[in-house]
Amino acid sequence: MRRGRRWLWLLATLSLSGCTTFVARQIERPGHAGGSFRSLDEMLLKMGFARDTAELPDGVSMAYWIAPPRAYQIKQNFQSQPNGKRGNSFSFTMSFGDGPLKPSPIAIKGSVVLLHPWSMSGTAMMPWGLYFAAAGYKVVMPDLRSQGDSSRAPVGYGPREAGDIAELVRDLQAKHRLPGPLYLLGASYGATVALFAAPQLPGLRGVMALEPYANAADVIRRAPGSGLFGYKWLVRWITPGEINAAIARASRKLDVDLEHVNPADALARTSNCTLILRGNRDVLVSGEALTALSRRSSRASYVEVPGEGHLTLPLRAGRLVPPLLAWMQALPDAGGPCPAFSLPPQAVSPQTSVSAPAEVEPR
Repeated sequence: MRRGRRWLWLLATLSLSGCTTFVARQIERPGHAGGSFRSLDEMLLKMGFARDTAELPDGVSMAYWIAPPRAYQIKQNFQSQPNGKRGNSFSFTMSFGDGPLKPSPIAIKGSVVLLHPWSMSGTAMMPWGLYFAAAGYKVVMPDLRSQGDSSRAPVGYGPREAGDIAELVRDLQAKHRLPGPLYLLGASYGATVALFAAPQLPGLRGVMALEPYANAADVIRRAPGSGLFGYKWLVRWITPGEINAAIARASRKLDVDLEHVNPADALARTSNCTLILRGNRDVLVSGEALTALSRRSSRASYVEVPGEGHLTLPLRAGRLVPPLLAWMQALPDAGGPCPAFSLPPQAVSPQTSVSAPAEVEPR
């Protein structure tokens, strides 16, 4: 019933206000309800995560989750299967063995700030938070501006959000709540934010960017065909001219030139090692674009992950955290050569299992 109502609402929106208005609204308003991950908030509290808010100098109120490292015992199960005209569907579950949901704290190795995809919230990074906490890292999972519980503020598709993250990190460091070394990991929209934020954070040890976009307007043009706006059949209704008009309208509304939002210059100014990952089945972000992006810095590397797409790669914490931890632990203190990243042989299959108490499916 709920899906039917959404479908009728979408048809009414397209009929009454036109495709340009619909796409522009998607660009301008990523979401403010935390998406389908809201049901996991209570579980995070039970597992020892605390909910807090930071008031930033420009008036943005940023909500975030924060947790110390704990000895979580995690199993994640990931499944993907064909789903007719909608393409592939997938789900994942997480379980915690026979131990308590809130196990004992363990020694701290550093801190990781985790940045979520477009139209979601910090809660969406829960699997990553649990795995990194279990590996000895303090975890911070912010809600980016105008998403989740953070305040409604004009989005910027990278630069504005990066400024918010830099201010949040400085605030937490001043309060001795973010012990070093510090790492950033972002997924999709959050990955691009991480690339923009890195040069603003002296002392940052490393950046891990999963499926970042190299240009905001380009990824918006690909969004309808990828299903990012909810329904792949929208690509038959929305013309390239309407998408261009929507990008222009949103650029004026947000006071951001989306045609030129590109993290390449920020990456070129970043002194720390940066790892860019993309699933080789991604239809939203171009591999050629990310290859060119990675060449802007001698300290950046680009790796394609077999069998994954734009929506599945950010769900594969169980598959990716072990090799990411090896990469993090091999990073130099300053100026040394950046380590290579490679997936272990047993992690190559896309059927590798990962397991949260609720099933989550893409919209």
